[in-house]
Amino acid sequence: MTRIPACLLALGLAALAGCKRDQPGVQAPPPPKVTVARPVSFPVQGYLEYNGHLDAVETVEIRARVRGILEDIHFVEGDEVDALAPLYTIDPREYRAAVARATADQAKAAADIGNWKAQIKLAEAELQRLMRAPPGSVTPSDIDKARSTVDVNQAQLGVAQASLDAAAASLQTANIQLGYTDIRAPISGRISRTLVTKGNLVGQDQPTLLTTIVRMDPLFVYFDAPERDLMRYQQYRRGKGGPAAPVEVGVTLDRGFPHHGEIDFQENRVDIGTGTVRLRGRIPNPATGPNGTRLLYPGLFARVRVPAGEPERQPVIPEEALMTGQEGRFVFVLGPGDVVEKRVVTVGTRVWQAPPPGSAPEPGWSLVNAASAANGGAPGPIRETARAIVAIDKGLTTDDRVIINGLQKSRPGSPVAPEVWELRAPAAK
Repeated sequence: MTRIPACLLALGLAALAGCKRDQPGVQAPPPPKVTVARPVSFPVQGYLEYNGHLDAVETVEIRARVRGILEDIHFVEGDEVDALAPLYTIDPREYRAAVARATADQAKAAADIGNWKAQIKLAEAELQRLMRAPPGSVTPSDIDKARSTVDVNQAQLGVAQASLDAAAASLQTANIQLGYTDIRAPISGRISRTLVTKGNLVGQDQPTLLTTIVRMDPLFVYFDAPERDLMRYQQYRRGKGGPAAPVEVGVTLDRGFPHHGEIDFQENRVDIGTGTVRLRGRIPNPATGPNGTRLLYPGLFARVRVPAGEPERQPVIPEEALMTGQEGRFVFVLGPGDVVEKRVVTVGTRVWQAPPPGSAPEPGWSLVNAASAANGGAPGPIRETARAIVAIDKGLTTDDRVIINGLQKSRPGSPVAPEVWELRAPAAK
């Protein structure tokens, strides 16, 4: 039995199918229905995007500044604490005794001052009595001894006053050291785990690190910009007449760049090794939700974007119309005779994105069935909310008809049956 090659068999089947289509009474399948819409010219803000990281505005190390046994811990590890909130207690008995001793020394010095003032008064009175005595009844030696007694007493008064000053300084030092046994938070922020537990000796040879606190609101975002972008940033500042430019940040699970702040610092020189300059933005990080959770965290990797110049009008389309191939991003457009054509495009900024499910509703972009609207409305919905809107830098004009729905049924070079819908911005209701 002779075997027919597979290629010849396929050609034969194709020819047979062609013959069937050419036969009278056999109709070709109708072209598939697709939804098309024209791009809308919309003012689009261009952006410069970078990679950066978040950092705390303030970071404080909590250390034991006096020697003693760690007696108590007053915080929960990982919680946020307020400024001046109690954190640790070091055994204060030794330092209370030092305060009592310094207080006693101060009281003794004050008593010595009173005593020597009385001695001076008595010695001066004795000297005056001797000097008023009749001539010959008192020898010069007696008068000299009386003067010497006054001088000695005045010197002792000076010593007592110095002792009082020293006792006051000792008391102040003792009170300061006693205060160090009550360790409190110098700033508000999130506290780390404790590095030393109760019962341990701290501050023996050097200040012992106990924990750290970082301020959570606001946060800094650091990123490096090329020198060409720095010039554009400088031009933006000059055009706006202010020192700060807006900055937007997104972290790992964020959709887009939901966190907004301002650039508040730039380095005073460009790194000649990399040709970049370090910029810093300040991002608010308020507590949200019933348990006061903050969305941002120091140390996180951040996606950063900065506005580049003024908004410019560009064609925008729904993001669901975009496809990806070996040549990059492309869309299907309709050519003459409603034939599908493949058009490679350059995608720009995402203009709008629908909020996630469960979020508060907000006005968004929509697709409206223009034919149904013109006929006074048809049964069923005539408006659909777009999922996302993107700008097209190159490849499309507002006269093109872009296929939005029905991409799986569309093939380049094949005709389709278009249903025209209109893309409307939030303001166009």
